[in-house]
Amino acid sequence: MFEFSLALPFLIPIILVAMMLIVQWAFIYTSKSTLDAATVAAVRAGTLHHGNIDEMRKGLAQGMMPLFAHGTGTSDTVQAFAKARLATLVQSQITILSPDRETFDRFKVRSRYDTGSRYEIPNNNLMFRDPAPKNVGNNRQLNVQDANLLQIEVRWCQKLIVPFANYLIKEIVTSPFYNPSREQLACNVLGLATGDTYLAITAQGLMRMQTPFRM
Repeated sequence: MFEFSLALPFLIPIILVAMMLIVQWAFIYTSKSTLDAATVAAVRAGTLHHGNIDEMRKGLAQGMMPLFAHGTGTSDTVQAFAKARLATLVQSQITILSPDRETFDRFKVRSRYDTGSRYEIPNNNLMFRDPAPKNVGNNRQLNVQDANLLQIEVRWCQKLIVPFANYLIKEIVTSPFYNPSREQLACNVLGLATGDTYLAITAQGLMRMQTPFRM
């Protein structure tokens, strides 16, 4: 008891910081789970709108709304979407991994519509199209069915709000010994601009196109 009483003043700060780190981890885990679901919504929006990046941002914002909702009323929902939409524009980046430019150039066809014609990857009658793989560069062999798989990666900069814990994490992710990833470097730049601390979290989504992909 005597030794514990002597060590207690030194243990209290460590215990408090540990508790704050646990709380911060819970927020990060919630954000990661929400981002995984939101990425599915984003890639689905892309499949329904020709791979349009703006539509995917809207889908991502709708999926991230739970992080900004503080009520169940209509006004609360509208405010949550507005905040999620703004956060999506500032704190996120959507990258289309597939189809890339090489894949698009290899499988594109010129389709005619009432409003004009444009290049796109055909989406109709896929089961009857030639399944033979074609070279799309970088030692990759894809067929038109593969080219109709939309794959995206979402980088989200999660704002850290727990005192002391965010400072400790900031010292780690900005340290030259940490060797931060490209995503974390982007979040670090955002933190320098806003004065906040951000942690990069990522998610990927894959879904078959429901409309012809366009660039």
